[in-house]
Amino acid sequence: MLPLRLARPARGLVAVVALLALGACSADGDPSASPSASSTPTRAPLTFEEATAALMESLVPTATVDRCDEYEPGSPEAQEYLDQLAATQAEETALPGPVLPQCGNPLLIDVRAASLAGHAFALGDPIELPVAGGASRVIEVYEMPDVESAQTAVATEAADLEGWAVDRETPRVDNADGTYIPRTVVSASGVSEVDLPGWTAWALTRDEASFQDDGSIAADPYSAALLWAARDGIVVRVQVVGDTPGQAVATALDTATRYVQALRAD
Repeated sequence: MLPLRLARPARGLVAVVALLALGACSADGDPSASPSASSTPTRAPLTFEEATAALMESLVPTATVDRCDEYEPGSPEAQEYLDQLAATQAEETALPGPVLPQCGNPLLIDVRAASLAGHAFALGDPIELPVAGGASRVIEVYEMPDVESAQTAVATEAADLEGWAVDRETPRVDNADGTYIPRTVVSASGVSEVDLPGWTAWALTRDEASFQDDGSIAADPYSAALLWAARDGIVVRVQVVGDTPGQAVATALDTATRYVQALRAD
């Protein structure tokens, strides 16, 4: 994803040239003339509280829904949570001390996070893939230290350094207990920038299928997608798993679009 890295200094160079040109024009004009005020209203930066308020259950399958919210360490809300948890564990001396919840990807260097996960099945029920709209859908919101770190996080994920969105075939794997994992084929994979107004957004997608040794299908194929988006100091991740082949990226974008619309409604 080399163009991602090259595009940033190029835009910076254009901005410098534009500023120099504006300076030259001002020098040739009336020195007493003041620049006209912009008619575009200044948009306030998106806050973590606003971003998490838009996490609504209507965005995910609702057979089973899990919500996770982190607290800023040292905040009154965090202390209240720890006090309540300590009170419930008071009689369970074997339990470790109370800790704050951890949501989302622990490898992302964020300030705090929240997530909403929805599944099209109840826990313990058999799962038959694919499911239109995804068997599972997760939306995660991260508050990053600053705008640059938010953009960097999305650019890093779009680079797909681990090759998640790359076509490949994995041979059958025999386990020690006598079971095995059939041959798996990843296809129709790729990374693309997607249109999410007001956000920098990229989507990664792939189809998965598994086959028996004789070439017959071991499990029906399905698609999966990851969508990463950044605005101000906020990063949003949408994950779709178990959708019909070729459709997960559309489901992820639709989910992200409805999430953004919910933000505007607030």
